[in-house]
Amino acid sequence: MFIVISNWKKKFLRLLTVILLVVAFAAAFPALTGLFLKEVPVFTSWFQDEQPSGNPMRVEKDQETSQFNQALDRFVIKVQDFYHKE
Repeated sequence: MFIVISNWKKKFLRLLTVILLVVAFAAAFPALTGLFLKEVPVFTSWFQDEQPSGNPMRVEKDQETSQFNQALDRFVIKVQDFYHKE
């Protein structure tokens, strides 16, 4: 079975032109926004880094805390308390 499309060359060129224009605008958009804002935008949302909170006493949660780590933490706190009292 054949599908006959009238003016297929014209329709194909129009579709190709639209695709090329979309690609050109997508490629030029970061550069244009960088020129207007004096900064080049960086699109790295997939490498989202944790921003520091500024709190030096921030505690990071571990995925797994073993009994050894808990015992060691208790020992360190007791040693710190001992030296702070003297």
